[in-house]
Amino acid sequence: MTKDEGRVWWRWVTMVLIVLIAFALRVYRLDAVSLRGDEAFTVVFVQRTWEGLWRGISTIEPNPPLMYLVLRVWVALAGDSEFATRYFSVFFGVLCVPLLYRLTRTMWTTRDARGIALFASVLIAINPYQIWHSQDVRNYTMWPCLSLLALVFLWRWWRLETRDWRLSCSSSVPSGLSPSGRSLRPSSSVLLSLYVLAALASLYTHYYETFILTAVNVFVFTVALWARRLQALTRWIGAQVVLIVLYVPWVLFGTDRITNYEATGESAVSLLDVFRRTFTSFVLGDTVSDEFQAMLWLPLVFALMTIWLLVWRQQRTLAAFVFLWIAIPTFALYLVSMGRPLFSERYLNGIASAYYLIFAVGLWWVGKFQVSGFRFEVQDLRNKQYAITYYVSRIAYHVSRLTPHISLSHSFALSRVRALAPRLASLIGLALFIALAAYALGNYYFDPAYAKAPNWRALMQYIKDHYAPGDLIIQNFTEMSPYYYRSNQVQVITVPRTFWARPIDERNLRQFSQDYRRLWFIPASPGRWDPDRFVETFLSHHTERIAEIPIDIFRLQLYWTPREFLPKMARLDARIGAAKLVGYRVQGARNLHVALYWQTETRIEKSWTVFTHVLDANARVVAQHDGIPSFGRYPTTAWRPGELVVDVHAIRVDAPPGTYTLVVGMYDAESRVRAPAFDPSGARAPNDQILLTTITIP
Repeated sequence: MTKDEGRVWWRWVTMVLIVLIAFALRVYRLDAVSLRGDEAFTVVFVQRTWEGLWRGISTIEPNPPLMYLVLRVWVALAGDSEFATRYFSVFFGVLCVPLLYRLTRTMWTTRDARGIALFASVLIAINPYQIWHSQDVRNYTMWPCLSLLALVFLWRWWRLETRDWRLSCSSSVPSGLSPSGRSLRPSSSVLLSLYVLAALASLYTHYYETFILTAVNVFVFTVALWARRLQALTRWIGAQVVLIVLYVPWVLFGTDRITNYEATGESAVSLLDVFRRTFTSFVLGDTVSDEFQAMLWLPLVFALMTIWLLVWRQQRTLAAFVFLWIAIPTFALYLVSMGRPLFSERYLNGIASAYYLIFAVGLWWVGKFQVSGFRFEVQDLRNKQYAITYYVSRIAYHVSRLTPHISLSHSFALSRVRALAPRLASLIGLALFIALAAYALGNYYFDPAYAKAPNWRALMQYIKDHYAPGDLIIQNFTEMSPYYYRSNQVQVITVPRTFWARPIDERNLRQFSQDYRRLWFIPASPGRWDPDRFVETFLSHHTERIAEIPIDIFRLQLYWTPREFLPKMARLDARIGAAKLVGYRVQGARNLHVALYWQTETRIEKSWTVFTHVLDANARVVAQHDGIPSFGRYPTTAWRPGELVVDVHAIRVDAPPGTYTLVVGMYDAESRVRAPAFDPSGARAPNDQILLTTITIP
């Protein structure tokens, strides 16, 4: 093996190792966390019939069709498990690593290309934001992958059009061979055709690829006109016409989602915040605190701008392309989100590789600093004009003057250390990025606070384990995860379907209370959906809550409907104030579940507090629960004449074993005066409290 062959072999080994690291980080704990809502929707959505899927893409889903069609085939082959569906995104996420390597090698034609490309591939391989989306069943790895592929073909075509080594068209050289005949290369037309196919696939994966194509067109038109490459520009215009012909019909006639989609992102985000939030997400990830991002984003932006200026001084064409690659999509997203909620950091993930590329240039160039005597210099003497390099040189020079007493052997050792210092600095910079990635990934993998989804798997498994015929699951927010994790016999209903409850939602809940025996309720986080907590309020006083089970962040609640609790109710027909205590149900001993069933014939003008007391033999209160009826959600002033109001009280009895008495009544919270109470016979009850039953504490 020659020296050159050995270098090639080591480069291949290094690249394979980087790809394996990227794969390991993306497949690690791939199914440890439940599918989040968008993932669950995607998996459920693609399992429609082909006709239903196409209709849904056109009228429901706000993304183009390609990812759904490909995922539909993948699910048919690999299954719909969490691991299998997320592996779909892993594949494209890993593929981004060699694609960014190839793009960098194609863009840079100097000897620096391989080193910069390796650094860029390392940065995207370990990046926590890309790993997060590689474990997410959406289109945010497939889109960057196809976009990078299109840029690879673009730059290969551009190099053929603008460099001296473009292919000969003479008859003496076969098509696709260089004039020397030593290498086989695709022709310019082939590369441009491949670019059109890759760009079209990217457009059919995410609509915001349009922003990247705009940046590419600005670059090509500007440089081609400046360099007077009119033939290349003509061919480019032809390629764009083909793209438009193949894509515009879908936008005009294939979907109505572009204009009619009710977006769920953010609107009116300032341009600075659009850049800051996307930049920090792409570099640091979203699994770090906001304070951590705020602390680092300015130093990172300063480093980014410094590196870009260095690139501008040496290779202005490349610097211009990278600037347009970042600036135009960022500004376009800012514009489209001014009037509609269309901003989210992930909507610009197609340009994230540009940031990794710039930082890779900086890491590589830092390693090119070398020592001559006691002064740092750059291998390319033109770099002495850079201020940052000049000042580093001056600092190192003055430090060296402070140590004239060092012996020759020590000076020789010191010179060797200084000779290795630039490479060491490059490795330290890379280690810094690795440390930042390790911190963010540690949060992502192991800190529940940064989990992409709550434990839907455990929640739905609990329901399935305790599910019975006549049960129904209700959630008061639009979430698809329960639909993914439910079994075929489990029914899930979303009420309300809009952010605010409507009259039809109350009618639906009343119907569910009549048709089913038990209702499982998954309440939304406060303020996320149903902000007035309409569903929970309705269930609290029309049905009997018999359990509230904490699972992860959830408060899973189980309610009995009248079909279930009325046959178990102990009839009473006592009267307290203007309210009639129709009956009650008591369950438990130490942990008492007391359900009171009220009715009124007229409107009640005063808000009464209901008390439930456990009394010992001397009529002393040993345990109690006082409160506004129905968990504080349905005061007596809101009771409707004729309706049955369910009022549940939970009492913890910490008393010695024995027999106790359970009584109930009402009082005015301000005056502490009790409402008059009458037993079923009409006699005034002692102390204005109704005796319900006796309790035996074992």
